[in-house]
Amino acid sequence: MPARIRCALFDIDGTLVSMRGAGARAMDRAFERLTGIPRAFAGVPMAGRTDRAITESALEKLAAAGRDVPRDEAFHRAFTAQYLDELAREAPKPGPTVCPGVLATLDELERRGVALGLGTGNYAGAARLKLERFGLWSRFSFGGFGDDTCDRVEVIGRGARDGRASCGATAEELVVIGDTPADIAAARAVGARVLAVATGPYAREALAEHRPDALHATLLEALSAGFWG
Repeated sequence: MPARIRCALFDIDGTLVSMRGAGARAMDRAFERLTGIPRAFAGVPMAGRTDRAITESALEKLAAAGRDVPRDEAFHRAFTAQYLDELAREAPKPGPTVCPGVLATLDELERRGVALGLGTGNYAGAARLKLERFGLWSRFSFGGFGDDTCDRVEVIGRGARDGRASCGATAEELVVIGDTPADIAAARAVGARVLAVATGPYAREALAEHRPDALHATLLEALSAGFWG
């Protein structure tokens, strides 16, 4: 029998909420404010990646086109500040939604005493803005974020360490919930179980190829199917 779940680490975009492109629009405007270069993130893959990795890819794309922008920590700090400023204006606009079954799932896990954390590539400030849009930020007490790393495994590892410190959960008692192959791979790398949901950009069939422990169309379906026991 699998160990009971004592800690759950949730991805944000495509798993808890759908921001309908708010983050990408805010990134583009922030970059343009800093550099004068429009649409810097056009064509840059975002799903399953950290905000730091996404920004690095945009800088690499521009450098390859002969448009060098400083890639030091001062730039990253300035960009992060501008991005959060833009996201604070973008996030409250109509369009973003909570993914199906999120509220019922969080309620059920809290009832069971499961420690709830985040394992997200978002900058911590962006995670807060996106979740506060729906009153969800306060539901999570710890997590791993993408402020200073391009490595998704490191993000999940940080969240897992916080989870173990919070409730004493072993790796076998930890589940990562996400909507991309990167979430599945990162969960495997830290020895955690993984629940994949097809509420993001990847179809159920594409996620199935990566062999998550459980795969459902939505968190609502996972709840109805008795995934949590």
